Amino acid sequence: MEMSERKLQILQAIIMNYLETAEPVGSRTISRRFLTELSSATIRNEMSDLEEMGLIEQPHTSAGRIPSAKGYRLYVDELMQRPHVEEEQLGVVRDILKSKAVQLDSLLKEIGDLLASMTKYTAVVTLPQLKRVVLKHLQLVPLDEKSAILILVTDGNIVRNHVIPLEHPLKEQELYYISDILNRELTGLAISEMDLTLIQKIKKECHLEAETMDMVLDAIQETLQYSDDVDVITSGTTNILNFPEFSDISRARSLMEFFTHKDQVRSLTAPSENGKIGVQIRIGTENSIEQLRDCSIVTANYRYNDKSIGSISVVGPMRMDYNRVVSALENLMKDFPNLFDGGPIKPMIEEDTHDGRDEAAGAESGG
Repeated sequence: MEMSERKLQILQAIIMNYLETAEPVGSRTISRRFLTELSSATIRNEMSDLEEMGLIEQPHTSAGRIPSAKGYRLYVDELMQRPHVEEEQLGVVRDILKSKAVQLDSLLKEIGDLLASMTKYTAVVTLPQLKRVVLKHLQLVPLDEKSAILILVTDGNIVRNHVIPLEHPLKEQELYYISDILNRELTGLAISEMDLTLIQKIKKECHLEAETMDMVLDAIQETLQYSDDVDVITSGTTNILNFPEFSDISRARSLMEFFTHKDQVRSLTAPSENGKIGVQIRIGTENSIEQLRDCSIVTANYRYNDKSIGSISVVGPMRMDYNRVVSALENLMKDFPNLFDGGPIKPMIEEDTHDGRDEAAGAESGG
């Protein structure tokens, strides 16, 4: 069956009405509100064709029509226009991205919170995943007589801290000397390149107690390994419950349970392996996860050194305002590469990882 311009106009009208009201719409409403030049009978005939084509559906007998997942897909691919994003909102985003002094994790959370607020949906942000993370710089700094802070900078200028217990007090000059040796031997290496021969060489040069040296080297390896794990930040989780599509208690509970499982959310928002650039949209049954079959997910990958290292997604009902969401993400991505320019960006210190050592480091550095 041919997809005429008139059918496209009627489909768009049905989608616009459903976005606004969450109610099925009939031919009279479309004629009165959107396409006044067409009669109800003409629109009714075209709607019959659209239903036969699988682009709209009737939720129950004697009701009007609503868009199907297939109808939304056609709308997104062919009909959607990008609205103008308010300059004030863009200014807020740019101010966040320019905040180099803040910790990376909290900066990304702020971006997620802003997107959730702007769109009224749920935002999911994955923290940077840098394949083959390498060490860029490290420094040992005295904390007190019995401990020192190990500061490590990895790809993307991401900083992590560890508190290292000391068997015997070390002067600041001694820690700087050890730092110089470690930088000379380890800078530019990934964890897989730190073999036993290299570690033994470092231990010999540093003249540090074996137990302390092991803790320093373990902390370095643990940080590089930890940086390869993907963490997720979810903002506005309950926003989606404000939509009538999720008024059913069991449906809402199932969706909320999904957001509590980070492994599931990671798989939902993983950066595309083929390095695809631009916004990607999955609608309804295009989502493989059962709890999200009634949702749409709009995802943009953010990049470093021309590689996708993380993603920002917006999750909402299928009748989400695609125009607004896509525009918000596209404008965000324009400025996002600037995030990794310049000096190191600190990640938020994890409170329950690395045996609590990071938390102490965060307290010392004011985090």
